[in-house]
Amino acid sequence: MFKNTIWDFDGTLCDTYPSIVRSMKEALEGFGYEVAEEEILWNVKKTLGYALEYYAEKFGLGEALEKKFVELSKKASPTERPLYDYTKEICELIIDRGGMNFIVTHRDLESTLKVTDYYGITELFTEIVTRDHGFARKPDPEAFNYIVKKYNLRKEETLAIGDRALDIIAD
Repeated sequence: MFKNTIWDFDGTLCDTYPSIVRSMKEALEGFGYEVAEEEILWNVKKTLGYALEYYAEKFGLGEALEKKFVELSKKASPTERPLYDYTKEICELIIDRGGMNFIVTHRDLESTLKVTDYYGITELFTEIVTRDHGFARKPDPEAFNYIVKKYNLRKEETLAIGDRALDIIAD
């Protein structure tokens, strides 16, 4: 039986895709390019990094696209990144049953805490591992191995939950 859970953030705990797509679309429009939201979503669901690289290369924007995207994304309020139904209750249940919750995300700590603090769920996570920790990006298991080792977790009792294959194969 699973006891501990390592959660992905974007698309798993919170429905951040509409906000991400909107910020990407606005960033591209700022450079004069119109791209359908469905196409952006398809590329973002591969990975955000993939989408940024794809459009930067396609339109010859270099790092300017990522800079503009980050600027626009930081303006999004937590209400534009709602928790999925029962997220808080599931995390509380895991704790009530003696388990621990963790987050492993490519997002930075500031933007992660902006959302988790707003929804009152920060305290439900034993640790939140972000890109600020400097671990290799998923699917590399480095961040997962760090959590397992630091908290002496048994792998057979620890579940990774994410919305993309890279979140699952990383464990």
